[in-house]
Amino acid sequence: MAAKKKKKTTKKKSSGWGGRRPGAGRPPGTGKGPSPGARINRVVAMLSNDELKALKRIAKQKKLPLGTAAYEIIARTLKRSS
Repeated sequence: MAAKKKKKTTKKKSSGWGGRRPGAGRPPGTGKGPSPGARINRVVAMLSNDELKALKRIAKQKKLPLGTAAYEIIARTLKRSS
């Protein structure tokens, strides 16, 4: 007859990310939310291939990210219309 296996007594490792650690994260009291001028609203636009190509060309000329170029075009148009 085979000998009984002895149960391990070591502590099982946590499957999480380590939990709360001293000094981790932001200091308390710094979460005041977004600044008043922050862009926090998301808008989605479906573009045709030609429109996307034109937007990419504009962004590349201005050396801007695609989203920033789209934002500038929209913001400028809205300023003119109001």
